[in-house]
Amino acid sequence: AVEQVEGEAAARCTGGLVCPAQRKRALEHFASRAAMDIDGLGEKVIAQLVNEDLVHSPADLYRLSRDTLAGLDRMGEKSADNLVQALEDSKQVALGRLLFALGIREVGEVTARALARHFGTLDKLAEASVDDLEAVRDVGPVVARHVHAFFGEAHNRKVIEALLEAGVKYEAEEAAADADDLPLADRTYVLTGSLSGLTRSQAKKRLEALGARVTGSVSKNTTAVIAGDGPGSKLDRANELGIDVLDEEALERLLDEHGG
Repeated sequence: AVEQVEGEAAARCTGGLVCPAQRKRALEHFASRAAMDIDGLGEKVIAQLVNEDLVHSPADLYRLSRDTLAGLDRMGEKSADNLVQALEDSKQVALGRLLFALGIREVGEVTARALARHFGTLDKLAEASVDDLEAVRDVGPVVARHVHAFFGEAHNRKVIEALLEAGVKYEAEEAAADADDLPLADRTYVLTGSLSGLTRSQAKKRLEALGARVTGSVSKNTTAVIAGDGPGSKLDRANELGIDVLDEEALERLLDEHGG
């Protein structure tokens, strides 16, 4: 199907994951660390799988046998075993990651998690109207139309059904009553440097669960920069703008104080 988005000159294919010209790129995104996090399924392996007509959609990845993988160039038995295990491990996934993995246009990690928290299940999200989608924090009119168009496309629904049939199980998330009611809803944080007690990904997840936004760049709208060991230019930028800087101990106090 072709989607004509109001305010945009170009009409685009909404097929996403099943358009042949986009298949390799879509599978690379699907397997990426922020999405399904399938270790060992990189660009070269995906290129072979597509070129040899072994994979047409993400669900096909979960049907690959050890022998098929071991037969790929530069793969070998040990690498094949590791990839089979990585594929199996990826079947248990948070709903936000799965939504991000689907490659819905304009839906990044933050928006995917916001949708997951708001709707809780794929079924509820698929049934949502454009108005329902616009009510979600971080979702504007254009993104709402992209999401609505994605779930309105039969090919995309089949991709999702096939993933579930292949054994992918997402963690249903309880719909947030109202993100604006969360304790850190009005705050924006930036992480820089290495944390010792938890990973930056874990810190980001805990902050977002309390309603905060975690962004990649420092601006005048940043509430505070959380700096671990070896902070980069973000710390310099925070000092230039007079933004508060928190160390890891202060981060832990913040999370504990608000039940995160």
